[in-house]
Amino acid sequence: MTLTSDDLAEVGRQLDALLDTSAATSEYRPRYNIAPTDPHWIVLPRQGGRVLTPARWGLKTSKNPAVINVRAETAARRFREAMAERRCLVPADGFYEWTGPAGARRPIWFHAPDRRILAMAGFYDLDRDGVLRFTILTTEPAKEIAPIHDRMPVVLPGDAFERWLAVGAADLLVPSPPGFLVGTPANPRVNSVQHDDPACLDPPDEKGQLDLL
Repeated sequence: MTLTSDDLAEVGRQLDALLDTSAATSEYRPRYNIAPTDPHWIVLPRQGGRVLTPARWGLKTSKNPAVINVRAETAARRFREAMAERRCLVPADGFYEWTGPAGARRPIWFHAPDRRILAMAGFYDLDRDGVLRFTILTTEPAKEIAPIHDRMPVVLPGDAFERWLAVGAADLLVPSPPGFLVGTPANPRVNSVQHDDPACLDPPDEKGQLDLL
């Protein structure tokens, strides 16, 4: 996924969240290719408001060192306590999916038409070392994503943030409505996690173009 804003405070403002004053916010930088297990940021409910705080992408379980996403249909059964008590928002301004054969995969960057900050539905936990970790819920794909992938992250509309954090309403765990997201061909350099810079969102060369319907 991506979080390309150069102003972390603005990310917080768009999600109505204050920055965690105990966090090393000076370490924040725009990200163009956030990979599983990377450090990132999440929004947690706090008395009287919300806080934007650092975390790491991927829950640790006894069977998996990095659970990066969980199907919304089974999350309440598999992670009952976390779903009931530790829900969060995961900010991003887009996420990647890929098309094409192995060895020639073409990335598509899905984002809001106005490129505003998105909030994905997730939940979090502390590992044995006291590291805050999170995972993202997935659901069936929106029509824009269905030709590319059979799942998508749950992306919440702005008026649903509080309902997710406060009560975890199951009716929110659905695909995005038509037009909520658009897909833009991204540069194949995204295929390597070693690349994390603005060029990841440059248009691909003519050979890599994808005609999106």
